[in-house]
Amino acid sequence: MYKFIKCMNFKSISSILSGLLKSSRKCHNRNVVENIEEGRSKMSIQKPMNYNKITTIFFIAGIIVMSSLYTAIPLTAEFAKDFKIPQSIATLNGVAFSITYSVSCLFYGTISEKYGRIRTILFGISGLVLICLVIGFVHSFTILVILRAIQGIFAATFSPISITYVTETYAPVKRMTAISFISTSFMLSGIIGQNLSEIIVGFSNWHMVYFTLTVLYIILAFVILKQIPESPVKNPNIQLLKFFNNFSDFKTNKAVLLCYGVSLTLLTMFISMYTVFNNYVTSDTIGGNETTAINAKLFGIIGMLLSLVAGRISDRIGVKNLILGALIVSTGSLILMSMTTNIVLLIFWSVLFVSGIAFAIPSTISKVGLTVNGNQGFFLSVNTFILFLGTAIAPILSIVLNAISSFTIQFNIIAVIGIIAIIIALCLPRRKNEVR
Repeated sequence: MYKFIKCMNFKSISSILSGLLKSSRKCHNRNVVENIEEGRSKMSIQKPMNYNKITTIFFIAGIIVMSSLYTAIPLTAEFAKDFKIPQSIATLNGVAFSITYSVSCLFYGTISEKYGRIRTILFGISGLVLICLVIGFVHSFTILVILRAIQGIFAATFSPISITYVTETYAPVKRMTAISFISTSFMLSGIIGQNLSEIIVGFSNWHMVYFTLTVLYIILAFVILKQIPESPVKNPNIQLLKFFNNFSDFKTNKAVLLCYGVSLTLLTMFISMYTVFNNYVTSDTIGGNETTAINAKLFGIIGMLLSLVAGRISDRIGVKNLILGALIVSTGSLILMSMTTNIVLLIFWSVLFVSGIAFAIPSTISKVGLTVNGNQGFFLSVNTFILFLGTAIAPILSIVLNAISSFTIQFNIIAVIGIIAIIIALCLPRRKNEVR
């Protein structure tokens, strides 16, 4: 023993001690990394993953799950009429959903690490089946708001967990494309969900919207159960309350707050724009009806699908430049929409607007991962919370905008939010050799 100690110099001993001291601070992050690497090794030993099939299921699931939010937006007037309340009060159903959804997104990353990614998603969808079925029979607005809040908690299982699942199980070359598909599905639900509600209400009533969602969630749960393997990355011993210790990492990752600033504006602008757009199309200025508005909004799908090449473009010009370009396109389109009275041009500008938002969302998610130093899962969960917080702000903003008689001013107010986002994006840090 003496000879062994003698052979070791002071430098090596101090290095060992220093490493031991630092390890207590980085233990959790290291374990997470080890779990991910171990999980990928297990995946490779098992039969190869069908990336295309899983991505397609996640894409469809994103549309259906997020329809829980967007189907209710056109129903505000129906709620107001049915429950005999002001329309401003009726919007509380959407605010309640958005707040609980956003807050819940913070926690599901840790919960799913303990209990399993796909198992947690299935838990959430099962909850949506039950809640949507009950909402279909509701005749009290107070109960509706409570159920919508609970619905938000269950719906929040999908978005953060699906992105985490992709990050830890997909090959790097497939990862950005899958995230783009999932992000695009969230936006597609904004158009498909609203149009679905309007179509169903056209021949039935708002109760039928939730019965339809119930059936869709049952089918979705069955498909995910049978077709998507559980992630091998799991830590049953993780303590859920230690989640709050993660917030101390903001001290060394302050730049990520700029990413969050951009994220907050994106869905705020997206939902607000379509509220104003729908009213503008059906106004005397444009002269369209509800069918015209539905068809006009469907063109936004083109802009969303264009965002699927975001990964390739970011490889060429960098993530920061892509975010800036996307925000400039969206903001410019809003300004041009405010000056347009031709329905064809209006649709064209709306497609450009949507494409900009659709490019910005996955790019900002990617930028969060590039900006932070470790603990990416936590910071991505916070970003999801911030992103969907915009869905709670948008209905409130829409009430303010509806009180303004000029559509030009309405569009330009939303454009101001875009300008703020551009200013924030200009301050984003740029990394050397920045890639996806």
